[in-house]
Amino acid sequence: MAFPLLKLPVLAYEEVLLNFEVADLIDFSLLSSRCHRIIRSTRFPLTGIDVCIGSFNSDCLRFSNGTPHPIAIWRFMKEPWRKVSDTENGWRRIGRTRIRIQKEPTWVSTRKPIKNIKVAFDYARDLFRLPVVRFSLSHTEQNVFPQQYGITKCDEVYMWVFHKIPVDELKYILEKMEISKKLTLYLKENNDFECGFVQFSMDDLVIKRAFWITKETFLAMDCARITLQGNKDLPIKEFVSQWLSSRNTRFEWLKMYECRRWNRENINWNDEFKPMKWNPAIRGRNFKISDFQRVDCEKGIDFLREDGMLATVVKGRQGLIYFIVWHKRFQPEADNLQLDSW
Repeated sequence: MAFPLLKLPVLAYEEVLLNFEVADLIDFSLLSSRCHRIIRSTRFPLTGIDVCIGSFNSDCLRFSNGTPHPIAIWRFMKEPWRKVSDTENGWRRIGRTRIRIQKEPTWVSTRKPIKNIKVAFDYARDLFRLPVVRFSLSHTEQNVFPQQYGITKCDEVYMWVFHKIPVDELKYILEKMEISKKLTLYLKENNDFECGFVQFSMDDLVIKRAFWITKETFLAMDCARITLQGNKDLPIKEFVSQWLSSRNTRFEWLKMYECRRWNRENINWNDEFKPMKWNPAIRGRNFKISDFQRVDCEKGIDFLREDGMLATVVKGRQGLIYFIVWHKRFQPEADNLQLDSW
């Protein structure tokens, strides 16, 4: 016997809907224009949506509610799955697109045609009025990028692919998007990529094959944590000098390939600076750079800023150089961690 949900008072059926799974809410919204209006006008505890392309042999949309783990995942499988649908044929219509949806035992649809996930993204984003939290493209040959999804603002972008990324798509990410928390780029096949000045201001910046980063872009980086691999000769001394003459309290560390001048020992840290050797009474030996890794700063060169902030430049393994700011001068929790590397 069917339950007459919509005959209940508004507050009553909204309370029922708040206990629905995300998949059921989307299903309900597709029943009629009235159902769509009801879902769209109800405030659900959802805080964002992620687009993940190339994730474990499937693409997916992930829905978050402010907790570390997604509250729901809608997968788009490459290959058809066994028919275990909760309806007779599992087909739904979103606009002019027919998409097969299975909700049990997991919430999945087919990836073919490729537009399916884009149609589902547009519908779910508009239905719940969600911001985009993360766009991820990893280990896939698919040419799917944020510009095609109309994404201009998000917390995180992760691009780790082994095929050439179109230049216009790269420049859209670098020049048009507002990324607040983390940008990760690995440009394996973009050997001839060139880019002028880019203003980076997210919390975490990770660029593998950073040969295209210019001096101007490097010195203007306003990030808390910076990782550059495969970079050209960048002016680490100017970067340190810039920090020493500033009042920047956001910056935490820089990790990159050693400059050629450093390798040739042409950097004179006594020129313009007042470098100091490590004093165990002033700071600890090890710096915690991640939950699992540390930087040994025993042989580092220390600098004290006028406001009392202490920083260290130190050479690491595998051609690494670090510039570290000691927001917490003693970190005994780092002593038993592994040494950092690439």
